[in-house]
Amino acid sequence: MDKTIGIIGGLGTETSCSFCLNVNNSIKKISEGQPRLVMENVPISHKALNTIARGGFSAEVLGLLVDSVKRLNRAKVDLIVIPCNTVHVFINDLRKISDVPVLSIIEETATACKDKSFMRVGVLGSTTTIKEELYFAELRKQSIEMIIPNEEDQHFVSECIIRIVNQNTVPEDKQRMIEIIERMNEKGAEAIILGCTDLFLIITPEDIAVPLINSTEVLENGVVNWLRNNDGEEK
Repeated sequence: MDKTIGIIGGLGTETSCSFCLNVNNSIKKISEGQPRLVMENVPISHKALNTIARGGFSAEVLGLLVDSVKRLNRAKVDLIVIPCNTVHVFINDLRKISDVPVLSIIEETATACKDKSFMRVGVLGSTTTIKEELYFAELRKQSIEMIIPNEEDQHFVSECIIRIVNQNTVPEDKQRMIEIIERMNEKGAEAIILGCTDLFLIITPEDIAVPLINSTEVLENGVVNWLRNNDGEEK
């Protein structure tokens, strides 16, 4: 593989690291070597992380992402990915300043839902992801209806995401998340998008009957497919 993938990580460090490992392992299975991966682990503060997860605007987060995109462009990467749903609220700003494509986890996940022929899906994500309707437009393009948690459940989901990122979840978190998924299923959701890349750390397909769409895994597959389709092309 002669292409270089730039990864903006640190917005859930455990997820970022597993993302790199999974992409690396997937490429090793289908090629004669490993891919070139460059990860920017952005030094986000706890305050900024909490602000954006809870639906607020963070100039700090935007600034870190802009700086990271510029550095990755200077490093001559061929594609940039961000394994974090919430910060895709800034993707249009980032695409404007990047000379190389920025792959969207939102777009890739919506397409994956269409490929699986789902017509109604539930979305679990941060309050920013839900409030800014990051998935709504992309799912609508695919003629898919979106179902979201009620206000009380959404507050819990955002707080739980913060606990996951800070590695201080409590035993009750998993059961409450399962109950929220079951309520969305009762409203007609045929599948549930884990619209935060860290949610798979506490919820797995074995925990519930309704299918899960792991956005992290979808983005990993998107990167692997991009590499396979673009390998050998001149920069």
